Parts: sequence; structure tokens; C-alpha cells
Amino acid sequence: MCFFERRSKIVERLFMNFMTIETTVLDFKLSNTFEEYEAHMKAPEQQAMFNEMGVKTFYLGKSLDDPTRATVMFQGPENVLYNIFKSSETKPIVEASGHIYEGTKITRWLC
Repeated sequence: MCFFERRSKIVERLFMNFMTIETTVLDFKLSNTFEEYEAHMKAPEQQAMFNEMGVKTFYLGKSLDDPTRATVMFQGPENVLYNIFKSSETKPIVEASGHIYEGTKITRWLC
């Protein structure tokens, strides 16, 4: 590895440490049970996909008032999860989990 490649890797690592982190909160209805949705979200292949995107799921909860509602909180690089969720191409993948796309409330926070 030459000097410039090594320097580029160091700069890339430093940049990754200072990137903006987004917390994305999704509140939505389910087409299946919460337990089925939770199992889908915790499946190894789903976690591998999130890991590849640099996204972590740190909260997955069911509404006390309405068992057909769920909230998920993710953290990752800015715009990553939001762009995936807003893409019409990924809608079938999102809905395969039991997440009903229509009516989803998205809030985003930066730190």
C-alpha cells in the first residue's frame, strides 16, 4: 500500500468518526402481529443488512393502546434510513415485514 492509499484510509476513518448521526423514529400500523414483526426485524439476515448500511435498531416497541401499532428507532448515517424508506423500490421489502407503509409517521433527529 502506498503512502497516499494509507493516508486516504486514515482520513476516511477519521471522517467516519465525525459524520452526522441521524436518529430516525418510525411510528406505523402492522398487518401482522407485533411478535411476527419483531422476529422479522431481529432475523440475522435483516440485522446483516442494517449492519452493512451502518444502521442500528435500538428500540422496537408495541403500543399499549393499540397492539397493531409499532414504533422503531434507528440510528445511522444521515439520510440513509430515510432515503431507503422513501424509495418506492424498497416499499415491497418494508411491507414484507408487516409494516404498513401508508400513514407511517417519520421523525428525524441529528446529533
